[in-house]
Amino acid sequence: MPTKPSEPKTVKKPRRWWLFSKYAEEGYVPNRELFAYAASLTGQNMAYAIVSQWLFYFCTDVLHIGAQKVGFLTGFTRIWDAVNDPVVGTLIDRRKCQPGRKLHPYLGKLPIFIGILTALMFVDFSVSETAAILILLCVYIAWDFTYSFQDVALWGMMSLISPHPHERSRVSQWLNIGVGAASGLISLVPLIMGARESIGISEKTLFLIFGIFFGFGGELLSILAYKTKERVTFVAPPQEPFLKQLTELRHNKMLLLLLLAQVLNFLNGAIPWIYFFKYCVSVEIGGKVFNGETVQFYYGILVSVLSAVSMFFSVKLADKIGGMRNIIVVAQLMNIACRVLAFFVGFKTLPQMIAVIVIISVSSIPTNMIGIAQRAMLCDAVDYAEWKTGKRTEGISNSLQNLTNKLTDALKLLTSGLVLGWLSYDAELGIEGQSQAFYDAQWPLFMLLPALGSVLYLIPFLCIRYTKAQKAQVEKDLKERREAAGKEEKEA
Repeated sequence: MPTKPSEPKTVKKPRRWWLFSKYAEEGYVPNRELFAYAASLTGQNMAYAIVSQWLFYFCTDVLHIGAQKVGFLTGFTRIWDAVNDPVVGTLIDRRKCQPGRKLHPYLGKLPIFIGILTALMFVDFSVSETAAILILLCVYIAWDFTYSFQDVALWGMMSLISPHPHERSRVSQWLNIGVGAASGLISLVPLIMGARESIGISEKTLFLIFGIFFGFGGELLSILAYKTKERVTFVAPPQEPFLKQLTELRHNKMLLLLLLAQVLNFLNGAIPWIYFFKYCVSVEIGGKVFNGETVQFYYGILVSVLSAVSMFFSVKLADKIGGMRNIIVVAQLMNIACRVLAFFVGFKTLPQMIAVIVIISVSSIPTNMIGIAQRAMLCDAVDYAEWKTGKRTEGISNSLQNLTNKLTDALKLLTSGLVLGWLSYDAELGIEGQSQAFYDAQWPLFMLLPALGSVLYLIPFLCIRYTKAQKAQVEKDLKERREAAGKEEKEA
């Protein structure tokens, strides 16, 4: 009697939603690796945020350097920072490397050196103003050049970690959750500053601790990115002149428009929050008075609670409303409308402040998804460039992203210095000693400047045309090309 052929044995694949699963389908990212990648972004953004958000204040209020000098100093350093990024990105794209090792060499030991330099920027060497400026300039330039290699590689991994656009959206979501965690930790800074008198510690010592914890500690955490895997085949392109590589980017209209939109959004956050809260806000609740720094902490926490939760659902929301592009449009329109409304509500009384918190909380739900959407669209732009030219440009594309971010930061810092100087701000005069023009300007600067930034952002962004059908066609064609290239390589 003939035996019945045995059924082919099926192997049950581990479910990808298991929290710390180290397995995933081919071409997808296992959760353990994804969480390590997100944690590394938390660390890196702790270091970057302490520099970008607090170095200006450290210079004006701890080192007592004039606001206009600080504006030009920090603005100049960010311009230098922006200019060297395309050079770094091009060097990374041109470098010959083994398969799966295009970006990893910049994710291992380099963060230790970057962390030391970050901490050094928050040391008061008790020298003259000129000497302090020179020391800060030298440390910053060294920090920036090394940080650029890590930053381009760290974010560039997003386009190499999976060949699937939808999966990269998931990666982008978790990376921005990691960035959000860093923002949450940095938000503790004003709370600690507000309690410094009861703690009995000076701002000078506090910022040294911040530099070590957020700067050095954050960079050590960023080493976790070394656990990521490059899943997209990278073929080193033929050597071409640097300028030719840059000019080829003209074919990538989506990338250029996205970068232009980010630069035009520089007015969003041009004046750091601390100047509004420290000098214009105090709240009395139950007979207890909360100073501005403490109020800033609670304001930041309260307006971000809803948006922090919503980030976990950003990919699903994008699918429902037609893609990441629509997330950005909705977010910017809501930011404009809610900030104008909040401005007219005002902030002088506790009920007004509560109303403002509710309004800004609503607008922050889609606003906190902008980073997720921008990074996902940047990866789409890299795929589009490969589809059109046959070359992958993770390095140069992410370096240009960094360039625009840093140009934006430079414009913010220059604007801060010019505006505060124009308003006759002098940190040594204290909270009660500033000009009336300074106090009158803080509320519109805090609430309306970001709305104007959103208006400027939308002008080039709405010119981007990249439909779902186009994205699907690009993914299909690239998959076929890579499979064909793989067969040719095996046959050879």
